[in-house]
Amino acid sequence: MRPVDRGESPKEEDGSARIYTSYGKARRDLIDRMGQYCSYCNQKLPASLAVEHVQPKSLFPALELEWENFLLACTNCNSTKGNKPLNLNDYLWPDVHNTDLAFVYTQDGKVHVNTNLNSQLQQKAQNLLDLVGLEKYEDNYTASDRRWKNRKNTFSKVAESLKLFESALSKGAGEEFTNVLGNYASENGFFSIWLQIFTNYPQVRKKIIQSFVGTAANAFDINTNAISRTDEL
Repeated sequence: MRPVDRGESPKEEDGSARIYTSYGKARRDLIDRMGQYCSYCNQKLPASLAVEHVQPKSLFPALELEWENFLLACTNCNSTKGNKPLNLNDYLWPDVHNTDLAFVYTQDGKVHVNTNLNSQLQQKAQNLLDLVGLEKYEDNYTASDRRWKNRKNTFSKVAESLKLFESALSKGAGEEFTNVLGNYASENGFFSIWLQIFTNYPQVRKKIIQSFVGTAANAFDINTNAISRTDEL
């Protein structure tokens, strides 16, 4: 799951803080900051992303128009999360933690909690998977929920891209192919699948990180290794 940087609340031309009269009007600013990706499942969705409230607006009306309470979400993640009351400290969040460290992806389209985390962080990571329903797979997903299948298809694409890159590298064309890969990755979404499969190629990982607008720079070191954003993760 991609760690994102929403940044400070946007400013008007005169430098004053932007005030939203409805939360939907924040959508363009959020996309400009973080790209057209669901903050949870990481699909790229140019037309159907919603402004998602971390704390449900129905339970916290004072936060309905607050920039710090906004993320972007697809229909499936948003509806599954719903209006559940949340203790934020019970979860990992892509705008706070380095969620790239928290999950591992497999070729069958599944996402798993990283067992290298301590037990407390594993539970928080699992809580997030449960909250947005990312463990709906072939035997339990609905026709309208294609997140699992899209992850599986993307995993195959990235694995094939790795083979093509290694072939280009052996022929001395690795640098040119790296630039193409960065753009191809950002067009396909699923940031962490790309980073995971290209784990042995920091030059490619760097281009991927740069190509996904809004990726948290403080989540990776100079060699593109994932590092903690907070004392926790």
